[in-house]
Amino acid sequence: MSTPIDINSEWQGLALNTAPLQNGWLDDLAMNGLSNFVAEVMKHNPNFNEVALRMQAAGYNANAAAGRLLPRLGTSGTTSRNRASTSIQNNTSNSFSMGLDASWEVDVWGRISASSAVARSTFEVAQYDFYGARLSLAAQVAQSWFDVIEAKQQYELSSVTVLNYERANQIIRNRFGRGLSSGLDLRLATTSLEAAKATEKQRESLYNQALRKLEVFAGRYPLATIKVAGEMPNELGDIPVGVPLDLLERRPDLQSAKARLRAAGYRAKAAEKAMLPSISITARGGNTTKQFSDLLKFDHIFWNLIGGITQPIFQGGQLRYGAKAEQMNFEAQKQNYVQTLLRAFKEVEDALDQDRSLAARVEHTELAAQNAVAAEAVALEQYSQGLIRISTLLQSQRSSLTQQSQLLSIKKQRINNRISLYLSLGGDFILGNTLDIQENINLITKNYKLNKNVSSANQESAL
Repeated sequence: MSTPIDINSEWQGLALNTAPLQNGWLDDLAMNGLSNFVAEVMKHNPNFNEVALRMQAAGYNANAAAGRLLPRLGTSGTTSRNRASTSIQNNTSNSFSMGLDASWEVDVWGRISASSAVARSTFEVAQYDFYGARLSLAAQVAQSWFDVIEAKQQYELSSVTVLNYERANQIIRNRFGRGLSSGLDLRLATTSLEAAKATEKQRESLYNQALRKLEVFAGRYPLATIKVAGEMPNELGDIPVGVPLDLLERRPDLQSAKARLRAAGYRAKAAEKAMLPSISITARGGNTTKQFSDLLKFDHIFWNLIGGITQPIFQGGQLRYGAKAEQMNFEAQKQNYVQTLLRAFKEVEDALDQDRSLAARVEHTELAAQNAVAAEAVALEQYSQGLIRISTLLQSQRSSLTQQSQLLSIKKQRINNRISLYLSLGGDFILGNTLDIQENINLITKNYKLNKNVSSANQESAL
């Protein structure tokens, strides 16, 4: 007999958010502001709380399915008053009756147990979907956090670029005033300055958009006023050589696919058993009296006990074809699990390959940016002395801006790819740091208490 799942009435969707995320991967980023913000998002994100509540609903459904294995008891009561009038007299009579009904379907073939197991497996699917949504949301928030940092640095770079262009434009204007440069030089320099100012406004808008995205994650009104601290990390921890494949076993989507496979197997079993006879036992007892005070006396009690067996004979092939369909669904679910596993391998390999590639790109782009900045300074000095053309100065300025901007972008790509690697592994690189789903649930139930809602508690007890 299935044991009812412990779904505490105090355990609400918000309470689920307090279990620690996979220990390690957020700590690897070494940003307290980010960790605190992720915790806030887990409390207030509407989509995530919806997943948590649906998981609770699946747990209650599993308990309801387990209850079908137990006998069913019910009681009933009626009262009536009759009056018969004749020319001689009026006769009035009262009648009170009370009955107790019991029924139980004997699970001889395991059909009801299989149906109950389907509900339990569905609850497991909901658990892993919840945990997957939790890990995915944390990863999205972390990536968006670094998107904001990069957008802010790009905005600051564009502001510095405008200042540099204004300084160069003033030098060219002074040379033009002394007849040392042509009007074409001044116009080209002014064009670059105005273009840089337009880019600055664009970067400012992108920065505000990134801030609003973070605020929406946390359920805040998007005012672009959230404070994001920190810098883009220059160094990331090394990935251990030979990451064990056992880490993939903790991925929520793989565990969810396993639970779906089990549920499909139980459905096939239940559909097959539905073609076998069902055995049921029903009992009824009651009492009927003319006086309400005699209702609980045992003088007029009656009872009966009935045992029955039902065997489906002809239903137009409904049961047989239904069983075959569930068996095919079971086989299809096997293929889905294989596909999920292959997708997990691909995501890990892609993230590892990208990590190596982006690390090399950061190194080369950083050297290119340093040289471009130095070249811009030399070009401005040489142009002010009349040693080079305006085209060379403008080209050096554009190259400096491009390389610095690309460096910021590639650094952001690298940190976001590292977060994607954590997500594809279901956590950090240490297998022992992963909490089992049931351990998470036990930890949540133990450490988080919510004030009871009296009305909902009364409603639950009434049901």
